[in-house]
Amino acid sequence: MTQEDMQMLLHVAQWIRDQKRHAMRKIRQLAGTEENYLIIARELDRVNGQIIQARSVHAEATLTLLDWLLIVDFYQWKCAYCQEKPFEVMYHPIPLPRGGTTASNCVPACCSCRTRKKKSGLVMMELPRKV
Repeated sequence: MTQEDMQMLLHVAQWIRDQKRHAMRKIRQLAGTEENYLIIARELDRVNGQIIQARSVHAEATLTLLDWLLIVDFYQWKCAYCQEKPFEVMYHPIPLPRGGTTASNCVPACCSCRTRKKKSGLVMMELPRKV
């Protein structure tokens, strides 16, 4: 992912947040390339799915696409635990019912680390906190 592509993704995510709507035709235009559009669509679906799941268990659900893209970019689109494999899932270090789907409780993970994390409690690289 180039810095220019990441800036484009963040720009589109900010537009989505500001408009509070998901007009996919407009998102496709703003994304610039089909690859960027597909990334945005996939990550928007991922975030929305986790928000719905959090609400279904009456947990906090405040994560935005912009938050998620900043988190993923911080981890360089890799697993937060092994930092070797590309991430495949959004993982909640604090179980969803207690920690919710929030920027402070969502990290990218590969499937193997997610499985190991559930069994052994792996430690991840710390995300800098907003002041």
